[in-house]
Amino acid sequence: MRRAFSRRRSTAILILICLVFGAYLARLYYLQVAKAQGGRQMSVSRTVVSVEPLRGEIRDRNGNLLATNRQVNNVVFDYTAFPSGKEPQKRNEIILSLIRLFSSANAEWKDKLPIRITKSGALKFVKDQEGEITYLKSKAFLHMNPYASVQNCFDALVERYELQDYDPADARNIASVYYSMHKEGFNAGTKYVFATDVSTALMTVVKEKSDLLPGVDVRVDAEREYVDGTIAPHILGVVGPISAEEYEAKKDAGYGKNDVIGKNGIEAVYEANLRGTPGEKVIFTDADGSISETYTVMPTQGDTVVLTIDKDLQIAAQDALAALVREQQLSRAYVTAGAVVVMDTRSNEILAAASYPTFDLSTYNEDAAQLLQNKANPLWNRALRSTYTPGSTIKPAVAMAGLEEGVIDKDTQVYCNGVYRHYEDYQPGCTGFHGGQDVVHALYNSCNIYFYETARLLGIEKLNSYFTMFGLGEKTGVELTEAEGNVDSYNYRVSKGDMWTPGLTLQAGIGHGDNMFTPVQLCSYVSTVANRGVRYKAHFVKSVMSADFVQTRYQSETQVLSQANFSDDNWDLVWEGMHLVGTKSYADFSAVPVDVAAKTGTTTVYKRIDGWNVETFNGLIMAFAPYDDPEVCVAVIVEGAGSGGSTAPVASAVLAQYFSEKNSGQSTQDEDTLLQ
Repeated sequence: MRRAFSRRRSTAILILICLVFGAYLARLYYLQVAKAQGGRQMSVSRTVVSVEPLRGEIRDRNGNLLATNRQVNNVVFDYTAFPSGKEPQKRNEIILSLIRLFSSANAEWKDKLPIRITKSGALKFVKDQEGEITYLKSKAFLHMNPYASVQNCFDALVERYELQDYDPADARNIASVYYSMHKEGFNAGTKYVFATDVSTALMTVVKEKSDLLPGVDVRVDAEREYVDGTIAPHILGVVGPISAEEYEAKKDAGYGKNDVIGKNGIEAVYEANLRGTPGEKVIFTDADGSISETYTVMPTQGDTVVLTIDKDLQIAAQDALAALVREQQLSRAYVTAGAVVVMDTRSNEILAAASYPTFDLSTYNEDAAQLLQNKANPLWNRALRSTYTPGSTIKPAVAMAGLEEGVIDKDTQVYCNGVYRHYEDYQPGCTGFHGGQDVVHALYNSCNIYFYETARLLGIEKLNSYFTMFGLGEKTGVELTEAEGNVDSYNYRVSKGDMWTPGLTLQAGIGHGDNMFTPVQLCSYVSTVANRGVRYKAHFVKSVMSADFVQTRYQSETQVLSQANFSDDNWDLVWEGMHLVGTKSYADFSAVPVDVAAKTGTTTVYKRIDGWNVETFNGLIMAFAPYDDPEVCVAVIVEGAGSGGSTAPVASAVLAQYFSEKNSGQSTQDEDTLLQ
């Protein structure tokens, strides 16, 4: 019996030990696991914030970087740690200490308040800051009348932020920070950026003084960087702070008030790809004030946009255009602008597109005000958005129209004695006395008389139908904003309140009148000539790849817009005339290692200079090469150049660069390579 009792006692003791040990383990689990996990659930606040991704890169067709990112140190205010509005004096002292710290280091901080204090101590609104002044007085901020004075506004700021104990300069600076904080929506989900691109030395000082600057932190952000900001700036476009209107339109897509966004160019058109996918971070604040954070979604870098542009060819086009304009300016001060477009004739991929005058993306933010005020308008993309009278570059299309319609053939002779005399009351002239001309030599000599007669025989409606076949007066399909241009016609003249006359048909035959086309249209037109009637959609983007180049989001394909089934014999005649221009005329292509086919053009433009109407002459040229198997074409326009032949050095330099790259093995990529 004792033995049975002993066994029962041992069992009870064992059970008791197990219960005690189990309770200990349960308590240990609670303290080390459950409480740690549940602590966040018991936190006083839980804030979800968006984390901006790295912006995607932009590269040229060969993989060369054009736009990337660099890391910058930004000083920011963290809402969760910054003193609340219930502690205005503490806030004010932190802001003033930070301002003085930056002033001592001769460093800039974000100062957007449109009020300044003059040396005499007077207050004044900042000139050319109407938008900021309007916001300052608006219902969104001070809620003051539009006619409120600068003193009224300053007094309201002092009262709102309890700045009565500060001298005017300090009060104004502190108020400026509050102004930007309010305008940018400083809250738990949006940090306020006090200063950008802070030096490492100053960043270190800010970090060292963190105890005295609660809520002030240094954040490493990505900023757009350009390998060379002068390369294709009109094509790449710019990024900038998101505007109020853009924020309203984009906030549901995850944009914050401190974000940057593509403003124009590829940066804007491919914003959705380049921006990437924002991440998400949760910030927990416990009852004891401790702050912790965790990522719930990691940000994903934006896609890489691969352009059809060839960086070296783009540089060659830009340099040649700038050099010619500057050379021409030595004798003609009014020569100020121009454009170049280069295409692969086999796809209408744009290999280069230059506009002059130009600007530098790397210094755009610093130069923006000056660029906007520059009368030469360097921000305007002349290659895509300016329209020009084509002059004699239209003649290959007129020749083809005449040949296809049978009003002329290879043997048709028109005698040129310098004046076209078909009409008694309108007798336009020619640039020379060419004698008997057939279509080939009329193209070579650019004989106006021949093309007056051809246009008259065709009539304007038939002539314009051929212009349309070549894509003239129509958009080319490029991804960026382009002008449509205009084909002169009876209906167009009537819409202006004018009347059509037979003389306008003659002028259309030599590319004058109100025919107005863009340089990119002219390049697409000469590409269509090189392709014997096949017209492709022009484009700047070759592909869009994931940041790691594993996935292809988009791959461009050659797209045929139209195809004119013209006679090969007629094409041979037009090509022969253009070949003579490219090899035997004043348009010098001797630097190009292959035969070139070309056509020049000169148009009269009157400009108002120093109060006088001055007659100037735009110069145009278009060309393709090699003559026997076209690969590349180019169109050039220089305003005020004097003649089409004077623009040949630009086209020649571009073609020489293209074939130099090809012969050295550095040309555009072959099929099936990575970036295609």
